[in-house]
Amino acid sequence: MSLPAERPSPKSGPACVIVTTQDNVTADLVIPMIERRAARVVRLDLADFPHHVRLTASGPDWAGMLSVRDHHVRLEDIRTVWWWHPQRARLRAGAGMLPEQAEWASNEATAGVTGVLAALPDCLHVNHPTATHAAQSKPDVLVQAPRCGLPVPPTWIGNQLEGARQFARDHGDLMCKSIASPTVLHGDSISRFFTTPLSADGLDTSITACAHQLQQKVAKKFEVRLTSVGGKLFAARIDTHSVAAQSDYRADYDALTYTSIPVPDAVRSGVSRLLAHYRLHYAAMDFLADADGRWSLVDLNPSGMFAWIEQALPELEITAELAGLLAVEEAA
Repeated sequence: MSLPAERPSPKSGPACVIVTTQDNVTADLVIPMIERRAARVVRLDLADFPHHVRLTASGPDWAGMLSVRDHHVRLEDIRTVWWWHPQRARLRAGAGMLPEQAEWASNEATAGVTGVLAALPDCLHVNHPTATHAAQSKPDVLVQAPRCGLPVPPTWIGNQLEGARQFARDHGDLMCKSIASPTVLHGDSISRFFTTPLSADGLDTSITACAHQLQQKVAKKFEVRLTSVGGKLFAARIDTHSVAAQSDYRADYDALTYTSIPVPDAVRSGVSRLLAHYRLHYAAMDFLADADGRWSLVDLNPSGMFAWIEQALPELEITAELAGLLAVEEAA
């Protein structure tokens, strides 16, 4: 005789679901701060589906329950969802499932679980997947930022050699940057494509093999990492002290120094308008500041890392601000 299936008994009250991986160290920092605010947290790694994840949801208002290991929460109680570098469900072939069937089932699981969470009414998403997707389009950001009052460097994108050469003739020294992701996978290892100086003489037919992004080189005095959490801005001045860091500070973190600085009113206003356009409650932005005090936006990342900058400048308290945003009892 089989035993009846155990029925989970979810606690009541507002809850925050964090869609991330089990080994994400940034989430490890934020979760205790949310819980200290007496908010319930359910950490959802889609790679745990289906063995440790159960979902029952009835529409059109999506009522039901999400169970992750020994945590159970009613969908109606979810007030905030933090989408922080999630991965997709990965069902494996075997037990009667062919590889192509496992791939299809992985896509179905990912679409089903994330789709229900993204469609929950009266829920604050940091950030909603559709908002993140829109803000990750660098060509679109380069259009929207100036409309919001944020200068950007003149930019060329393409794979046509003569077009690149003409851009170089018009704008002088260039920087070559990734358009989507700077990370290149090599099996179990990775390498990164850092922003690289490029002169007109360095342009050759290799540019035809891939879409490239070229920007006019900015005569920067320093860089700024600007993090926005729920509209509150945290600005860190970054000074570089090596050739590699001068081109891309990610290439040599040991050659950087940091200082907390105020945000000019014009930048503050432009950032507010830009993030409202993309419906972002969180974002990390990179600016280049020249000798005249002009800040040029060179990157908008709706899921940019922040722990490294807070480690250098603990007074910024970005983690605490984000935890407070995610622990709200009612969605904004």
